[in-house]
Amino acid sequence: MSLSKYNYNPETCRYEPSRTSISSIVGIAILFCITTTLILGGILFLHSKLFLTERGKSLKKENIALTKHHASLQQGLSSVNGVLISLNNQNSNLHKKIFETPISTDANTTSSIEKESLLLADASIFRTEVLELKDKISSISKASNDHTLHFSTLEVNKSDLSFLMAVPSIQPIENSELTKLVSGFGKRINPFHKGNYQHPGADFAAARGTSVIATAKGIVVDIKNGSSLQAGYGNYIEIDHGNGLITRYSHLEAASVHMGQRVSKGSVIGAVGMSGGAVAPHVHYEIIRNGKQVDPIPYLMENLNSKEYIALQKLGSKKNQSLD
Repeated sequence: MSLSKYNYNPETCRYEPSRTSISSIVGIAILFCITTTLILGGILFLHSKLFLTERGKSLKKENIALTKHHASLQQGLSSVNGVLISLNNQNSNLHKKIFETPISTDANTTSSIEKESLLLADASIFRTEVLELKDKISSISKASNDHTLHFSTLEVNKSDLSFLMAVPSIQPIENSELTKLVSGFGKRINPFHKGNYQHPGADFAAARGTSVIATAKGIVVDIKNGSSLQAGYGNYIEIDHGNGLITRYSHLEAASVHMGQRVSKGSVIGAVGMSGGAVAPHVHYEIIRNGKQVDPIPYLMENLNSKEYIALQKLGSKKNQSLD
């Protein structure tokens, strides 16, 4: 039985029960709520620690695995990324030294999607993901070591490097869509007498005035400008690249170089025209090796991926009519 509180009233000369104030009631209510919340929170905390659901147990195992393997995974990923970046840089530098033009590359490191799928993997398959990643790291590291060993045994002397840098490896006009190669090397139909003949080069069709570029560095050794003959090569340029390689660019509108001029790969040397024995505006392109005309298409590999290179070869092998 609770004890009531009494206060003495001097007016009535009696002890009377004291009244409870509103502020006291509010304070008691707040204290009760706080106490209840703390007790409930403590019960839930103890329950979560002592009694885990299957989902909770799975997440706990996953957290333990992540904590345990996170450092080794980060180290492995950093090592792989470093190897890939190093290989890409070496490939780019080698391409630039050989072809005098930068290579277009994308930095392909470990995909962020793969990282995310690994770190968010279910605990039941996390170990499998870790093992697969370790195998991948081991495979890439082995390939890197093999490549390093292989390249360390290669030796390119000055004469070899000079030859590689002088190889005519780009197309004589801009042809990113590969549609401008209209006739290749070999047996073709002559546009005038319609009989078969040996076409000694490749025809690249383009509008008059289209820039014609040198396919490798070299020296202009022969040039014809202002030709009025309606037969033969018309206006043409020959560039000596050394090591027995000469390129010829025929049926030009005009030449923009002079005899003895040194040209670099990709520099403009003239413009597409229809001079000489041509039936349509184009540049007739030849590669002459050791005095003999050879198929130029296999040389045109720079700035093309494997599919584009194969497509260009197929276009050049079609038995059609040439333009000269």
